[in-house]
Amino acid sequence: MFSFRALVSIIFFSSIAVVLLKLVFRNNKTILRMDIRFLLACMLLILFRMFVPIESPITNNIPIYRIYPDVYRLLRKQIWNTDIKVLDLLGLIWLAGAVIAMVILVISYTRLLLQVNRLEEIEDSRIADIVAKIGKEHGRKTKFRLLLKRDARTPFVVGILKPNIVIPETEISDMEAYLILKHEMLHYYRGDTAVKILCEILKAIYWWNPFMYMLSRLVSDMQEINVDFQVSKGLSYLEQLEYTQCLVNAAKKRESGIGKSNWLVSFHKESPLVVRKRISLIIDNMKISRKKTAASIFLSTVIFSLVVLCPNLIIFEPYSMPAGDIGESAGGREGGIWGVDNNDGTYDIYLNGSYYKTTSKSEMSDDNIKIYDNVEDIE
Repeated sequence: MFSFRALVSIIFFSSIAVVLLKLVFRNNKTILRMDIRFLLACMLLILFRMFVPIESPITNNIPIYRIYPDVYRLLRKQIWNTDIKVLDLLGLIWLAGAVIAMVILVISYTRLLLQVNRLEEIEDSRIADIVAKIGKEHGRKTKFRLLLKRDARTPFVVGILKPNIVIPETEISDMEAYLILKHEMLHYYRGDTAVKILCEILKAIYWWNPFMYMLSRLVSDMQEINVDFQVSKGLSYLEQLEYTQCLVNAAKKRESGIGKSNWLVSFHKESPLVVRKRISLIIDNMKISRKKTAASIFLSTVIFSLVVLCPNLIIFEPYSMPAGDIGESAGGREGGIWGVDNNDGTYDIYLNGSYYKTTSKSEMSDDNIKIYDNVEDIE
């Protein structure tokens, strides 16, 4: 069941988790000592949890006595003696912004697909053989459409159901082509293009939340590192160094045209600073021991708790007075306690004319509490 307090709890814990993951990402040693797939999985869990801001039936209410009750009371305040509350107005602004952002996203993605569909399809047996070889190595029979874009800097993949590999008009060795194409095809095989779209949708929905933009950037960077490790796995030391040289060469080239699109999971889209971090991680990954430290296990547990457990177990609830001041009358049998139906599965409880707390319908244990449609009915 959706509720305002569930949304607040999810955003709070998810934001803390994003900041923690950001701190982890800044330290190469921490990234390498933890399982890179686990870090990416944690980020994806945050994404999916933000898509489902509903209250779990097993949550525990944590009363907040300061600031939060005043903020919540302000949000429930009616505007200019109308039935519209401040919270309703903010919700409409949120919805309007999300609709506008989603329309922009749809137009952007449609424009990208139209650009790609206008590109010339090429028949290059050398590239086709490399693509077939990579598909065979991974046991995939996905058919990629090969397209030519003369001003593209490096190959990239676009599309979900019908993937396209856009190839620049440039001369590269067979090994370079193999490494770069494998990088792009692994992005597709691992569903990174679909995750990228989910990130863009989430940013559109939570357009006002800077932590969602930070999360999207982290997911993108972690996808690149994860694919880097997959590509370099099984390569000889010299081949791994050649792969890092491909990253260096790509970083030297400026992006143009389609390469600037937010929809692409591309070999060459990062800044030189991020590419340098990726190269450093690849080199360090050749040397580091796989032994997990107690610190990494502890950090993994903390992240998992913030992402999965806390939003499902803890709900912050605004209380307007200390529990010790409520007394016996809080049972609802003294005639001084009422409830107002918020029409979202929750009640605002008033005690002796003052706002007391917000509770869900499932938690109402006293049937003698009178429930009203609005505050005016009480008065």
